[in-house]
Amino acid sequence: MSRIAMPLITAGVVLLAGAGASAAAPVDEPTPADGAEIVLDDGRVVGVDDSVTFTFEGEAPTKTGKGDMSAMACPEVNDRPTYTVTGTPYFIADKKKPQSTWLLPRQSVSWSVTGSHTFTWDIGASAEFEAGAILAKAKTSIDTKISNSWTWSGTQTVTDTNTTSKGYRAVLGQVGWKLTGVKTWIAPPCNVKKKTIIVLAPRRGDMSIGRQNS
Repeated sequence: MSRIAMPLITAGVVLLAGAGASAAAPVDEPTPADGAEIVLDDGRVVGVDDSVTFTFEGEAPTKTGKGDMSAMACPEVNDRPTYTVTGTPYFIADKKKPQSTWLLPRQSVSWSVTGSHTFTWDIGASAEFEAGAILAKAKTSIDTKISNSWTWSGTQTVTDTNTTSKGYRAVLGQVGWKLTGVKTWIAPPCNVKKKTIIVLAPRRGDMSIGRQNS
């Protein structure tokens, strides 16, 4: 690893295939470097400050005796739930082989990355079934490279230069997706229910450097 002061240069990674855009991450989470991009299956380019939204219907609710009685007064309880999903680029740090360094303004870092690096999805408790449905739909709707697990292997050199006026921590990892899905359905007797499911998912692509404030 080398870390030296250098003139200002553009620091960014172009990722092929994808969907989504960046929502501001909490201060303690690394974000994609400025200039990082994802190219969607339809050719659109999504930057770190963009987002992609799609909707789909879920599976029909399972009928029960009690539910059938409620449906007589409110047949909407038999409607399929709807999901509205917003996808944003999300940086996933390499937790199994962590590598990071602090960069002051105008300092640079260059890492030669080798071997294999595995990234897996992160979902909320008791949400695997719904998270799987959201991930599957995102994969067919916007980005065929999205996955619940992805292993990068090979040799690659990644670099980043701090072109900002403040210091930050450069972190090794890859740019994946944050999928925020809102499920809406009608529950007996006739109540509108909503549930938010967040999926942090990797995607097939090169390694990258993210930026962390702390």
